Amino acid sequence: MPKKKRLEETPSAEDFWTGKTPCWEMTRCPERIYSDCPAYRWRRYSCWEIEGTYCKWNEWGANGRDTSICLKCEVYLTWGEGKPIELRLVGQGMKLILE
Repeated sequence: MPKKKRLEETPSAEDFWTGKTPCWEMTRCPERIYSDCPAYRWRRYSCWEIEGTYCKWNEWGANGRDTSICLKCEVYLTWGEGKPIELRLVGQGMKLILE
């Protein structure tokens, strides 16, 4: 049986953050958080294009898709170039279990 191809989770030539200060550094995100965040793992996309990044969750049970927080975030304001926000990577985000 052939092995399933593993999705890329490390920086590459297509790394969005090449030459830029990444979101986890700009926001001084603690390593224990950013190491689990899909923005850190999926560097070919900007953080605002990824479903389920840490900053898209809240204690009221958001599903990780609400990008309204991005519109006022220093990271998007610095690197987003005012382009409309569209989720491009879905289903690879953090899973938040609320009890």
